[in-house]
This record gives sequence, structure tokens and C-alpha cells, in this order.
Amino acid sequence: MPPAPRVLLANEAGGGRGHVTTLRAAALALGPGLPLVAGLGRMTYANVLADMCEKVLQAPRLTRMPGSSADPDLSGNVTWGDTLAALGLADETVVRRGLRWWRDVIVDEDISILIADFAPLAVWAAQGLAEEGWAIRTVTLGTGYSAPPSGLERFPFYFYDFGGVLYQESETLALLNRVCEAEGLSPLPTLASLYRADLELAATFPFLDPYADLRPAGGRISPLTQVATPGSVGDEVFVYFSTRELEDEALVHALESLPLPRRGYLPSATPEVRARLVASGMILTDGPVAPDDIARRSRLMVHAAPHGSICMAALAGLAQIGVPQHLEQLFHARRAAAAGILRIVPRGGMLGEVIGDAYTDSAFVAHARSFAADLRRGHPGDPLATLAARLAPEVAAAIRA
Repeated sequence: MPPAPRVLLANEAGGGRGHVTTLRAAALALGPGLPLVAGLGRMTYANVLADMCEKVLQAPRLTRMPGSSADPDLSGNVTWGDTLAALGLADETVVRRGLRWWRDVIVDEDISILIADFAPLAVWAAQGLAEEGWAIRTVTLGTGYSAPPSGLERFPFYFYDFGGVLYQESETLALLNRVCEAEGLSPLPTLASLYRADLELAATFPFLDPYADLRPAGGRISPLTQVATPGSVGDEVFVYFSTRELEDEALVHALESLPLPRRGYLPSATPEVRARLVASGMILTDGPVAPDDIARRSRLMVHAAPHGSICMAALAGLAQIGVPQHLEQLFHARRAAAAGILRIVPRGGMLGEVIGDAYTDSAFVAHARSFAADLRRGHPGDPLATLAARLAPEVAAAIRA
């Protein structure tokens, strides 16, 4: 009987916890018995995978280069190609380092399956090895925003009102193809072809997918989000901020001054900020809160508008307040706002006032519950089972190889 294929879970960029929890969901969907290795550009949430993996390796991280922000207040760029360049793909040294690191890990760890969330250089390394005859199956997985289809000729604009394109896609592609020539790889026909994989999946709702009309059939599955069971509307405001949001004094002040019942999970808050919020009467949890508990207790959810939080709250029927910290979050916040389930507060905005108005707006709260009922009708009872069914042929192919 052939040995079980070894799996590499890869992430290179993105500061939120959601990228790592997506990889954990994929690992669970694979089922038991497959040896797992993880390579993470950011180790903040390595514990999410540590209990499942033989090892969690520190991968080269793609992070914003100096001067790469298109807008001084919201970091990010207006196409995905622009964002990739800003994260380091416009720097030949960064590209070579990452490409070689992933190639070495795949070979040294004898990897047969790569599952990548926001890890374009890992996918590219696997493509190159596959061309050379290495038996490897590649899966791209992520949100619609960060897992574009590989068949795009050019990345479309996400925004027309923020900044402009700082890095021309043709120039980034030319740089990558110079690396191809030096490393003995086949040239990339387009920048999007970095994402070419045996299985390309975006786990999102159509209303949040910027490529909804461009994604091939079968390229999207429902978000990997547990469906909460809405009961009667609760009375709490649930707050979730996972990265550096609470370095903003105005945000902390708004939360501690809010005259409403509050509960929150704030994994990156400093002890000082936690102490201030607890002193103000806010209940803070030490770990993630089950969606059922959030739905049962809450009337409103406040977050930075990360994709996973929007999806969870949307399915739970919770009205939402989003405080976007970068353009990906702003994109998702705008899509949710257009659906009538979220209100946006810009950084430095009147958060307390907006929360208070939303809390008492019974029509806003009722619409969120109605929208959730529509979403749940098309959402699988077990999203992991859906993902497992899509991954199973890749595992079988890896075993046959």
C-alpha cells in the first residue's frame, strides 16, 4: 500500500487569523491519516495549526514595501496585481527568496499536495516542480478577493475612488519572467497564471466575490463558516478585532464609552487595553466564541470587516458595523453595505454614534435576519463536507502518483 501523501499548508501574506483558520478547515476536510506540514509567513496564529501538523515552519513573508500604499489612510491598492506587487512581487530579491524557499520545502518534506491560501509564490514553486516531473497536486483556497481565477487576462479594478495603480501589471509580469528565465522555469503568460492549480476554489458568497462573473463553473464553494442558529434577538454588541486595530486610541475610547452591553474577543489587544475595556464593563473572552453563542446573545456585531466575520454574522442574522483597516476589508464592507446588512465607519469616524443608531434601528436589525434566512437556504449544513468532497479527488490523484 503506498504511503499517505504528505500535505503542505501554505500562507505567505495577510495579517488576519482567517487565512490560518481556512488552512485548518482544509486540513480537517482532508480527514485523518495524512501527514501535514505548514509554512506560514506570519506566526501569530501558528497555534491554530500546531496540534495538527508535524511542524509549522516560518516561511518568507510577503509584506508591504515602503511607499506601496495607494492611499495614506487605507493601505492597499486598486487591483489584485497592484496588491501583489506592493507585497513584494515587484522586488526581484523577494521573489527569488520566496520561490526558492517553497521549492526547497516541497522537496525536503516530500510534499505531494499543496494547499495554499494567499501564497502565490508557493503555488508558483509547485508549478515549476510539476513541470519537472515532481508528483504534486496543487489547491488554491481563499476568499474571492484573495483567490482570483487563474484564467484572467488582466486583474480588474476593485476600486475607482482610491489612489491609482502604482505598479503596472505588465512590469510585474516582466520581472517575474526574468526570474523564470534565471530559474529555468517556463514563462508566465499572465500575472493571474501564478494561481494556476489543479483545483482552484474560492470559499465565499457570490455577493462578496469580485470575480463572480469571471470565475469558472465549480470554482466557488460556500464560505467555510459554521451556521449559527438564530433565536430571539439578543441585547449585546459583540466586538471582534484580531490584529492591530486597537492601537487606535479613538477606537478603544469609543468601545469603552459605549453605554450598551458588550462582549468581545480581542486576541491582539494589549493587557492595558483589555484592562480598560473590562473596567468599562465589557466582557472579554480568552478564546474564540462559538457562532451559536454570538447569535444567541447579540443584537449587533462590530469588527474590521474581515471576510470571515462578515460571513459568520450574515449567516447568523446579525446587523454589522465595519471599521475597515485596509482596502480588502473596505471592499467586503462595501459589498455587505450594498446588501443592507452592514454600516461602515471610516477610521477615526464616529463609531459610538453609529453603533448607537444601528442598535436602535429595528428595520436594520430585521433586514439582517431576513437576509440570513435567504443565505442559509443555499448554504450547506456542513461546509467542510463540501470541501472534503472537492479535495478527495486530489488526494486520490496524489496517491496514484
